[in-house]
Amino acid sequence: MLLVEKFKPDTVIFKEGDVNKSMYIILDGTIQLYVTRNGKEVELAVIGKNDFFGEIEMYGHKARCMSAKAITPARLVIIKNRMQLDQFVGQYPSFAGKVLRIMGERLALANASL
Repeated sequence: MLLVEKFKPDTVIFKEGDVNKSMYIILDGTIQLYVTRNGKEVELAVIGKNDFFGEIEMYGHKARCMSAKAITPARLVIIKNRMQLDQFVGQYPSFAGKVLRIMGERLALANASL
């Protein structure tokens, strides 16, 4: 059984530098992804229902490269490891295509910035 957790607005889900390896799927709400530079938050993206974040750290051994916080009340599925991700994809096969497409887009953007 996968964990579903509720977050109030302005609740930080994880911070840049954390070693949390979980991936999150947004069931409801809006999440801001950001980095802190010179003491100021720099917004990277605002994402919502049926989107996901935190997947990169699940596949690497590095700390979080960004922070995430709830902008509105949010309900998130928390996937703690690849086995749970496989379980989720097995239950919701259409999600697998979305993950592949979005991860490919994110990788292309990262490569373009190098």
